Amino acid sequence: MADQAAALLEALPDLAGRAVLVVGCGDGRYPRLLRSEGARRVVGVDANQALIAVAQREEERDPIGISYELHRLARLPVMGAFDVVVALLDSPEHLGRVAASLVTGGLLVVVATNGFSPEEALRDNDFQDIVLHRHESGDVHSARKTS
Repeated sequence: MADQAAALLEALPDLAGRAVLVVGCGDGRYPRLLRSEGARRVVGVDANQALIAVAQREEERDPIGISYELHRLARLPVMGAFDVVVALLDSPEHLGRVAASLVTGGLLVVVATNGFSPEEALRDNDFQDIVLHRHESGDVHSARKTS
């Protein structure tokens, strides 16, 4: 996780004052990390109810202002307007649904959890400035939303 977290942070801009959505947030480690990096608002989403419960308990134990929601990726609603969306994905299938919560000009950061390359899907969804950040646990791609 440490290597993946370092690659994720390398792919992100300064988060001070930004709204961040984390799709596939698991037990809340990344939302807590991004909040500690200065994000103004952080929302974590995951399809695993047990992991969301762990994240919510940690937020109750040590509140830092993160909200968590339970959603399946295939039915992910628009979660609002976010400056940055971090998505831990195992395929590009729902990339458009994930990107729907990103403001124009916002940054999407995809942690490819099983080695897939989202570059073609990013281009197909009108993303530009695609950058690959490699690490042992999987690649991290960042891209800017143009429309």
